[in-house]
Amino acid sequence: MYLGEPRRPLLERETEDVINLLCNKFELYKNVTLQRIDSKSWEHVIKNHKIGCKNLIPMLLWIQDEIHSPCNYIQPIITSYGLCYSINMIPHHQLLHDNYLSSTSFLNSTRVDSIANKNQTAWTPETGYRQNATPFDIPWRVTGDTVDNAVRLIFDLANKNLGDYCPKRDSGLTLFVHSPADVPVGIQPTAYVTGSSLLSVALYMTIIRTSYKINTWTPKLRNCYFQHEKKLKFFKIYTLHNCEIECRANNTFNICGCNAYFQPRDQEVPVCGSEYLECIRESSTIGYSIFNKTLNMSINIKDCNCLPSCTSIQYEYETVEFSRNWSINSTKSKLVLTEESTLVMIYFKRKYVIEVLKIPLMPFNELLGNIGGLFGLFLGCSIISFFEILYFFVIRLYFDRRNRKKAKSKIMPSFI
Repeated sequence: MYLGEPRRPLLERETEDVINLLCNKFELYKNVTLQRIDSKSWEHVIKNHKIGCKNLIPMLLWIQDEIHSPCNYIQPIITSYGLCYSINMIPHHQLLHDNYLSSTSFLNSTRVDSIANKNQTAWTPETGYRQNATPFDIPWRVTGDTVDNAVRLIFDLANKNLGDYCPKRDSGLTLFVHSPADVPVGIQPTAYVTGSSLLSVALYMTIIRTSYKINTWTPKLRNCYFQHEKKLKFFKIYTLHNCEIECRANNTFNICGCNAYFQPRDQEVPVCGSEYLECIRESSTIGYSIFNKTLNMSINIKDCNCLPSCTSIQYEYETVEFSRNWSINSTKSKLVLTEESTLVMIYFKRKYVIEVLKIPLMPFNELLGNIGGLFGLFLGCSIISFFEILYFFVIRLYFDRRNRKKAKSKIMPSFI
């Protein structure tokens, strides 16, 4: 009688399923598909098989400042692409609540004391920088709109020894440009670069603000939230993107009983295994399919009441990439580049920022003036005419009626 293969330890099978999720190659371990993965197993794989920040980003230049240990200012974060590194993002302890922060504490984000000891962010989209903010406070700023004012990042994209877990792939880098207050989960990539290349990213920034003249309107009427009007479970700063991330995470947990590895979650919530990938997709996209005869609307992002922030930042960008042979580069530069290095330059293409202010289309006093003008133009009346109408049709009628009653009461009956 065939008894089958001996059952392997759960930790080993969870490790293999984590690799399935990260590498997106299910032919590696076809027989290993789990519903849930313990968070400790997930953390173990990331900590022991990640590509370290120091090996990936050896140098950073912020305008003229050379930062030879950039990883002290770079924060690791889990996205749908796996482990990513974010620069100039609001520090996690200032952006994330403790429940989300505790689930990412195993990443051991290194921060200098002058940043880690500050509990409040020096900048928010709604209020901007604080009056006592210093140039070193994150997010860092630039001062011009030329290539000389660019931020330069050097990436070492030599093929790392990843072992036999993930399939061999070309060395490359996926770049995301996002607001410092947004977590880069589910954001459209800005560019993809490979080794021995130079990437130039020119940014345009637009700030959309809402006038406080309409702060008495309901959020649904003005179609936005001020910071004090909407509180999130995982994020200290409200943005539309953060709200939608949290909404999808809550939907996934309520339906699947777990969260995707890139979603915010509480420390005790397990990670969804590869068997629940379809459940994650359905919980995030209302389960829509063109082959379904009926549309399942039970899961809808609209139920979370996520509206845009009353002050939001939008980026537009232009990218140019070309190959460079750094080994024969004869230019005098302080940059230490190898054959597989990639240089990314990010700068603003224009010095000014376009600001859009949302105000009432027609305030009440302007509406009243327009109504009076129309009456005066077409009816030949003015505001005084309204008082005259009120007098003759209300006040005058009332007093005339009262006087008639008094006159009747004074008439005495006569006898013949």
